[in-house]
Formats: sequence, C-alpha cells, structure tokens
Amino acid sequence: MHNKRINFKLSALMVAMTMSHLVNGQENADGDKPGLEVMIVTAQKRAQNLQDVPIAIQSFNNESLQSKGISSVTDLAPSLPNVELDYTSAFSGSTQVLGAFIRGIGQADFAFNLEPGVGVYIDGVFYARAIGSVVDLLDVDNIEVLKGPQGTLFGRNTIGGALNITTRKPSDTFQHMGEITIGEYNRKDLRGVVDIPLSDSLFSQLSFSSKNRDGYHRRIPFPGTFTTDVGRFIGTGEETFNDTQGGENNHTLRGKLLWDNGGDISVLFSVDSSNTDEASAPNTLIGTFPDAPDPNNGLLGFLYNACISAPAGAVAPFCDSNRAVVGTALGGVNLDGTNTNDRLLYNDQFITDDIDTTYGRGANYSKLSSWGTSATLDWSLSNDVDFKSITAYRELDSSFGSDVDGSPLVINDTSFAIRQQQWSQELQLTGLSFDGKMEWVGGFYYFHEQGDSTDNVVFGEGLVQIVGPNDFTNDAYALFGQLNYSFTDKFSSTVGVRYTYEDKVFTGGQRDLNAFASQSGAVAPEDHPDPSDLTLYFPTDENNRTFDNVSAKLGFEYRFTPDILSYVSFSQGFKSGGWTTRATVAITEAPEFEEETADTYEVGLKSQWFDNTLRLNMALFSTDYDDLQITVQRGLSPFIENAGKSKIEGLEADFIWVATDALTLSGAIGLIDARYTELEAGAQVQEDFLFNNTPEESASLSVDYVMSMQSGSSWQWHVDYAYTSEQANDAENTPELIADSQSTFNGSLTFRPSNENWEVALGAKNITDERYIVSGFRQVGAGVIDGTYSRPREWYLTFRYFNQ
Repeated sequence: MHNKRINFKLSALMVAMTMSHLVNGQENADGDKPGLEVMIVTAQKRAQNLQDVPIAIQSFNNESLQSKGISSVTDLAPSLPNVELDYTSAFSGSTQVLGAFIRGIGQADFAFNLEPGVGVYIDGVFYARAIGSVVDLLDVDNIEVLKGPQGTLFGRNTIGGALNITTRKPSDTFQHMGEITIGEYNRKDLRGVVDIPLSDSLFSQLSFSSKNRDGYHRRIPFPGTFTTDVGRFIGTGEETFNDTQGGENNHTLRGKLLWDNGGDISVLFSVDSSNTDEASAPNTLIGTFPDAPDPNNGLLGFLYNACISAPAGAVAPFCDSNRAVVGTALGGVNLDGTNTNDRLLYNDQFITDDIDTTYGRGANYSKLSSWGTSATLDWSLSNDVDFKSITAYRELDSSFGSDVDGSPLVINDTSFAIRQQQWSQELQLTGLSFDGKMEWVGGFYYFHEQGDSTDNVVFGEGLVQIVGPNDFTNDAYALFGQLNYSFTDKFSSTVGVRYTYEDKVFTGGQRDLNAFASQSGAVAPEDHPDPSDLTLYFPTDENNRTFDNVSAKLGFEYRFTPDILSYVSFSQGFKSGGWTTRATVAITEAPEFEEETADTYEVGLKSQWFDNTLRLNMALFSTDYDDLQITVQRGLSPFIENAGKSKIEGLEADFIWVATDALTLSGAIGLIDARYTELEAGAQVQEDFLFNNTPEESASLSVDYVMSMQSGSSWQWHVDYAYTSEQANDAENTPELIADSQSTFNGSLTFRPSNENWEVALGAKNITDERYIVSGFRQVGAGVIDGTYSRPREWYLTFRYFNQ
C-alpha cells in the first residue's frame, strides 16, 4: 500500500536475511569443502573484495549471467531489489532506450535535453545518453550495481546509482569460446570470443555477438475498407511498415589490444561497434478519450472526429485547409448525412481483444548505429602510487518511430532521430599512505558532448504536424578525491568530495507545419516567436546555462570480526537541469528546469558466516530527493518540471548460501517507501502518487543444483523467481498504466560432459506467461493511452564451447 512507512524493526531485518542475489559458489582454496568465491569490484576506483567496500553493491560475474540466461543489461532487473531496468521509453518505440531507476531515482525519457539518473560505465567509459545504453553483455568479467548517489567518484548522472560493467582483458594464452542459441520466435543468437597472443608482451582479443528473432506482437488489418493518408505523414526518412513488433536484429563487435611486458606500464586499446535494425518496441492501445474540446482531454482526437462528422460548410477552417505535407483536407459529410471522405472515427473500436495485436499501420522501426574507442594507461609510479588515464571517444546515430494511437489513422505517430558524439578524459591517482593506513584516490574528469535531435510527431490526421530540430553542446569538468583512513584494525573513516561544473548550450526550432495554433485562433500572431512565420513555435535563439555542484561523502566503518563489516554513510548526488524542448503551442522563451539533488543516509552490514558458506549483506537508507525532474503532459506537450521535494526510505538485503558442494541458494529483497513531501504549484503529481518505476516491494530467489555423475559429467538445474508489487509507469499515475503485482519464474537445465569443454542448456523465461505493462504513455492532447507489455513465455536452447 502506497505511502506506508517502512518499519525498521528486527522482524523486517530477519525477513531480509532470507533473500538475495546470485553469484556462483565454488570450493575454497584447500578444495576440501564448499565455499564462496571472492568477488572483486572496482567501485572505489581500485580492486577490492566486495565485502570490504562500504557501499550497497550487487555484483555478477560471467558464470552467474550464463546460468540465468542473461545477455542484456535489462535482463538483470529481476535479480536486483529496488532496481528497475526497462528496454524502452514511452512513445519512443526504440528498443535501445535504457529506463533505469535505482531506489526510486532515474529517468525514463530519452530526450537529448534530459540526463539519465543512473550512470552506465563500460570499462571506465561513461555512456552519456539513455539511447544506446541497452548494452549487450558480451564477454563480461564483472557487473557492479552501485545503489544510491555515487556523486564523488563517478559524478555525472549517478544521482540514483551506477552500473559499472567491466569486460575481460585479453589473455596471455590462446583461448576461444563460442555460443549458439536457438529459441522461440525463430531466435538465432551467435556469440564468440578469441584471445590471440601476438608476442610476449602484446595480446589481442576479438569478441562478437549477433542476436536475431522474429516479433511476437502482430499488426493486423482493421475490418472494412476506407481511405486514409497512412504513410504520408512527415518522418525521419527511415519509416518502415513491418507486420510485427518485438523482434530483434542486433550485432555487436569488440576488439582489444593489450600491451603489457610485466613492467610498470600497461596500455589497453579497445574499439567496439553496435548496429541495431529492428521493428519498434511493441505498442498496445489500451484506451482512448477524444471526448471533449479540452486541451487536457483529447483535444486533437476530438477535433479530428468533429472535422469528419460535421455537416458540409460547417467545418472549422483548419478542417478544410490542406494539412502541410499530407496535402488534403479532412472535409466533412453532406447535409443528407452521406460521407464524403469515408473516414473512421477515432475511439475504442481500435482496441483489440489481444494485447499482442494492434491495428496500427504507422511508423515501426528502431535503428541505432554506434561505435567507440578508448585507450587506458595504467602506470605504477611506485609501490604505493598508481596512475591511470582513460581517454575515450564515442558516437551514435539513431532513428526510431512508433504508431502510438494503435489505429490505421494517424492520430498520434512519432518519429525521432538522435545523433551524438562524446569525448572524455579521466585521470586518476590511487595510493597508500601512512604505512598503508590510508587508501586514497584523486583525479580530474573532462567530458565534451555535442549532437542534434529531430522530433517528427503527427496528431489528428495532420491537424498538427510537429518538426522539432534541436542542437546541443555540453562541456563538463570535475575534480574529485576520496580517502579511507584506518584508525585501528577495526575502525576506519571515508571522506570524499567532488566539484562539478557544466556548461550547456541548446538551440531549438520546433514548428508545426500546419500552423494549427494560428489556424484555430488559439494563439495570436504576436505571441509567436516570429510573427512573420506562424509555423514556428519555438524561439531559435541560442540558450546557454551553467551548473556547478559540490557533492560530498562521509562514512564510518567498524569491523566486528574479519568477516563482519558495518558502516554508516552520508552521500550526495547531483543531476543538472536544462530546457523543455518539445512544444506544440507557440512560446517565446525556452522553458527551463533546474538541477535536482539527493542526500542519502545509509546503514549497512557486510558479512560472511558458517565458514565462508553464507554471505549476507544488508542496507537501510533514507534519501532526501529535492527538485526532482519529472515528465508531465501539458496539453499536447510533455514538459519537464521540478515537482518539489520527496523522501525515499527503504531496506534491501542480498545473500548467497553454498549449502553443499551441489546446492546453492540465493536471492534478494527490497522494501521502499517513496513519497512527495512538498510539491511546486501547478505540479501534475499528488502527494499520494506512486513514484514512476518504483515498486514498494521486490524480491528474488534462485536455486542452483549440480548433479554429478560417476562418469564425470554433470547436470545443473537452475530456477529463479522474481516478485514486484504494483508500480506506476508514468509520474501522473494513469490508472491504466499501473502494473499489478507480478511473479515470474525462469529455469534452465545444463549438461556438461566429463571433458568440460562444452555444455548445452535448455531453458525457459517467464514460464507462467505473466504479462504486465513495463512502459506506457497517456497522450492527453490526442486522447490516447498505450503501453508496452512484458514478453511472453519463451524457450531457448544454448550450445556453448570453450577452451579456457
């Protein structure tokens, strides 16, 4: 039940101790009895045992990903308490937008003017855009999910947390691995890695992934015949009209070159490329409301219906005018009631009786091409001081479009194109001082980004036809430092600070090709940015804003025993502001929104029990989340506004228990209470609203059992369960977009022969075929509610060969 206070009693802690997440257990070094593998993480810019880091972290290695059948970053979410990772964004249609939320903080919108709330890092390189962050987990060495603000060491856009992904370095021995997966909907995946030493000090690696499967969501013809302007609306030039949605066609390639002669200096060069060309994320029409001439109640759907229903000679001027590139009038009906244009009314008749079908015939594509290169220099300056430099360049080119209205009409079709380039330089110094009592890290970070985006959105069969060109430039600088000092063998303290400065430049130019605002009389010419051009809605002046912030961290740690670490901490996060760039009514100034901040207080416990066979980690947290940026719909336009202040409190725990050398149990639990405590005037949220993508309860449980044969072969059974309570898929809590609580099951059976250089796995995801909304949108201007549902039950068969 929303807004209930989390009860931090011992009983809640005892419940938390019964759940957690998966990491593989393996034998102790002596090989006599089962035990836990040491998990090495780099959350504090240096390699450390997971259990020694006073941060709430969940870590996954490559073996745990394989056992769960995980190949994409969004597949991780069910195993993570208080974490939501969606692969698409409302009304975009793109399958490559990462909607990441950790502890109630994130960002679901893909717009260039918005910064993500959860930072994604791959081999130390920051991925700046939500688009392109649904990364393939190819040859991963380790994934760390850092919860809570990471404002000191990671900085930019880690107000909610960070995903820190490390891929495997080239090996100094020749080795290779190949994997092929077939499955439901004609799935054909191919992955491989080869390591080739070129000399005693130069090592290379090439890895690739190809994912292909058909869509499960079908476009079906609407009964009857009529004339329409389908396909004639303006777009990005990338429009396709596929018969299905929800398919996959993605290819990734990565190459690495490592120079390491065993001395003080090593250099790693990396280049990667990814290409996606597939249908859009599946959209299902859930509701329509073109009921009244009200900007907040389906105005353009209402006007479209009025235009095609009114008697001849009684239609408004905007009905009779040629509609920009569509080039026809909507007209009306004759006085005797006969229809002159054979058009259909837009209403609930376009809701199908199957969530996996749509009558939509508009835009249906998701394309992305990206590549990047980086050079990482590691230099041991002395026994106690190390220097690291990470230089990186990345760019992406994406286009995507979706038929939001779910009908053969063009009531709300969207198309977008985003291009982006980024360059970054990070310098780090890490070291030990005072006979090893103090561990410290300091550094400098510079980031430059530039790009452009174009929105192409059509409403009401061309009554409004938006073209929105935008150009952006962003320069960010940061200085950071953090140290941990051990006063005694048991007691230590952590202090960190980061200064950030950002300089943003934005130029817009959104216009309505049909000049609906002036045609309808809603806006006078003098209220347009340029009274001589009534199609122009957004001022074309260059906008410039700067933001600066100081984020701090303070913590104290106490080690009760070598296996039990407790900590308390205070940490801050920051995300800069910007401008609302989408406008479907004339404005004279670019609407601004301010930065948001988060202050988190956390109490945690890292522990191992029963001779290193049980790992239990827990955390209680309380976050003051201020000036949160939310997307709300005002008339036709989604605006970004600072809603006010909020309080987020919660509990999470994870454990793994290696019960025997054959049986491993693991799981996770999260409880969270996110509520608004102060709202700005005019905010379109209310105090009792659920936070977007923030279920109050989440849990997972996994069982792995290995049955060894006398021949040396083995069978491994894996079953995992995930639960989330109800959650909202928009800030305004549209009832149709609130997902009910759900439980999902996955499972696999893996056979490995005695020679142990190949294995085969048969698995299934969403075994009980649980269907629920994962993303949705209420377009109040057009009168449309649509949503994307979870994938149906799917089976897969994987054959894997390796010689490591």
